This record gives sequence, C-alpha cells and structure tokens, in this order.
Amino acid sequence: MRGNQIKNVLETLFPIDTAESWDNVGLQLGSFNKTIDSILVSLDITLDVALEAEKLNVDLIIVHHPLIFSPLKQINVDSEVGKIIEILLKNNISLYVAHTNFDVSTFGMGTILSKMINLNNPSVLQFTDEHLGLGSIGTIKPMLLSEYAAKIKDIFHLDVVSLIGNPNDEIKTVAILGGSGSSLIHTAKEKGADLYISGDITYHHALEAKSIGLNVLDIGHHIEHDAFVTIKDVLVNQGINCNILVSTTNTNPYKKI
Repeated sequence: MRGNQIKNVLETLFPIDTAESWDNVGLQLGSFNKTIDSILVSLDITLDVALEAEKLNVDLIIVHHPLIFSPLKQINVDSEVGKIIEILLKNNISLYVAHTNFDVSTFGMGTILSKMINLNNPSVLQFTDEHLGLGSIGTIKPMLLSEYAAKIKDIFHLDVVSLIGNPNDEIKTVAILGGSGSSLIHTAKEKGADLYISGDITYHHALEAKSIGLNVLDIGHHIEHDAFVTIKDVLVNQGINCNILVSTTNTNPYKKI
C-alpha cells in the first residue's frame, strides 16, 4: 500500500493541528513516499522496539510517545537515540508519532479508555477546542471505591494501584485521563467526579487532591499501551490493508521488586 495513503488516513483521524503546541507529532523519521507492506504499533520507541522492527522487517512504526521532542544538536550512534535512528534509517523504517492529537481525537485515548472502564454517557473531561478534548467523565453503577479499584486492576492487568482518598466512599461519577494527569485534578473535581483515574500523580498534587476531597487512583502512565495499540483496529476499519503488528516489547520502565 502506498505510504501517502496511510499518512492521509492517520492525519484525517488524528489531525496534526489538534496536537498541543509543545508536542512533536507526525512523521519523525523516514518517508511516506514508498510502499508500506508492514506496520509495527508500539506505545514507545525504544532500542528494543527498533531491534524488533528490524527483525520483523517492517516499513513503518507508529508510536504514541515521540522519539524527538526537542531539536537534536547531534546524532551520536553510541547513544540510545542515535542507535535507534541508525537502525531505522539503515533498514528504511519510517517513524510516525500520534501523541496529543491521538489523545483528543474522537477515535483516540479518552474515547478508548472510557469504553475500557465501561463509563455510561461519557463526555470530554477538558475541552481543547469546541469539539475535542482530553480525558473522559461519565457514570458507573454505584459501588465502593475499594470494589471499583479491584475492577480497574483487572481491566488493566495491574497488581497494585495507588489510592488517594477513602476506599469506603461510594463511587458513581468517574473521570479518566491517560498518561500524566496531575494538571486536571481540579477539573475532575469541578466536573463532579467522585473518582479521578490517571497516572504520574505527584506527591504535592496528591496532597492537593486529598485537601479538596477528590478520590484518585494512580494506575501509572503505561496503561496507555492497551488503549493506543487499538489504533491497529482503527486503521483496519479505515481500509488499511497491510500487515499491522502490535509490538511484543514491554517498554514500561518500572519493574516490580
């Protein structure tokens, strides 16, 4: 399949101009001016993912988190970023990023996560323009927070989660935001959430959530993986008829000891 056809589908679903101003999305390495027979989807681009792509002989990698956020002053092939770039260029593998433009898309992160946790009547948690925005908020069948936390652990295959709040509180309205969610604690509270689910909640933001009476479940940043890899199904439904593979490399930097 022609690469530019895939690019057009990606940028129709996840327009570049809907990304945050600080973000770096779209084609980061390589070209779409070629035939693409095989695509690898991964949350992150690491050296192990690059080696996996090389072994699988794919033509394109689609990731959520950018390899390049800031301008590079040098490409040192002894560094991990340099090694990744070297492997991809040597093997004619292009790299494409769908980050905050994926987060705000109606086909993207907030919509997918709301479905995964079975929210009723979900709506956008924080609008970034008239129609699009970050996260979701909706309702569930009322239950104790401790019971709902156990369900969340099962859904995302987690052994533990971090709770800020009272496990005996009854939960009915739930907000969720993939990735780092400290900045939307007050938004979740103002929108009426009994519980806010996100990741990377800092110590001081946790204290702040407690002070305003908002229950929070920190389930980590990497749970975005389960949502992002569903981009494979989205692309198939849009008529992308090449071989789309989901990376089997675990890119979560956190290990349980």
